[in-house]
Amino acid sequence: MSQERNFKENERKRLEQKKFLIQMKKEMNDLENKIKFSRFLNLKIATVRNLKISLRAMQLVAPYVLTAGLIAGGFKLVGGCPFYRDVRQQNLNIMKEFDNLGNIRYEEQYSEYSGASNILYFYGKWEKSNDGFYTRTVEKYKLKELTEEEIIELFGKEKMTLQDILGSPLSSFRESNNNVADEDIEKDNYFQAIIYQENKEDYILVRESVSDNILITILYICITALAELLPLYFRTELSSFDFGNCVSSIKERYQPVDIPTLTKKLRIKRENYDRLTR
Repeated sequence: MSQERNFKENERKRLEQKKFLIQMKKEMNDLENKIKFSRFLNLKIATVRNLKISLRAMQLVAPYVLTAGLIAGGFKLVGGCPFYRDVRQQNLNIMKEFDNLGNIRYEEQYSEYSGASNILYFYGKWEKSNDGFYTRTVEKYKLKELTEEEIIELFGKEKMTLQDILGSPLSSFRESNNNVADEDIEKDNYFQAIIYQENKEDYILVRESVSDNILITILYICITALAELLPLYFRTELSSFDFGNCVSSIKERYQPVDIPTLTKKLRIKRENYDRLTR
């Protein structure tokens, strides 16, 4: 019984030693392959390491890039493009001047009219003063969103009725002139309207001026710098993300193959293996 127990014990030890030697052989093969293909392995490790660091870098700058992008998109919506001279569409702008006497005058230009606002003027009849000058009353009204046909209908209204429709005049003054044409002296009270229209089917393409682009770029930089304070506060005060620690951890995890160290390990394992297999 004792001999049988000893036999089983010896057999168990022999099997364990065999497994141990197989494991050692496998480890030696792994070390040999790492040394043999060290250049390829280092390239693979460096690629994965750099990719993970890049992803962390993207995580670091993403809130700031998103903020800058949103502001740039806002500028684009309102017709501005920082750092780049944008090509803009300029529609044909039309200024039409007409009165209740049948006179009509047009002006057309592709740039916008400064201070364009639809206006209705009431001109009183010229009256001669004792000093030889002619004077008349001029009243200026702001036209509401009226069509040209509706404005023409106003020409038939009395001045008091006109105030009920358009409200009080923007300004009212007396105009004096010592040299008035006879045909103007004969004129009775009359109305004159100035309206502005835009023809979107008739346009030209123009590149933004350098000065305008510089102003837009400066404004964009200032607004973006202020807006970036929000993600900066979140990153420093509320977030646990630490870019430096993340990079250190990645570099520690993905270290290149150390050939001298692997060679030394392989030599030791071979010596142990040869000793155990004698």
